[in-house]
Amino acid sequence: MKISKANAPHYNWGDQCDGWHLVRQPELSVIHERMPPHTAEVRHYHKQARQLFSC
Repeated sequence: MKISKANAPHYNWGDQCDGWHLVRQPELSVIHERMPPHTAEVRHYHKQARQLFSC
């Protein structure tokens, strides 16, 4: 099955932000996020992470 926002597990976070888990494995996590204008993440840290951001 092809995974996309249409069928991925969804969650809400922050102030009106959304996330969809496209891949959720111990060694790899891929999340598609939507952040409306003027929203921001709370500063946080990861022990280990590789991140890609796109607009």
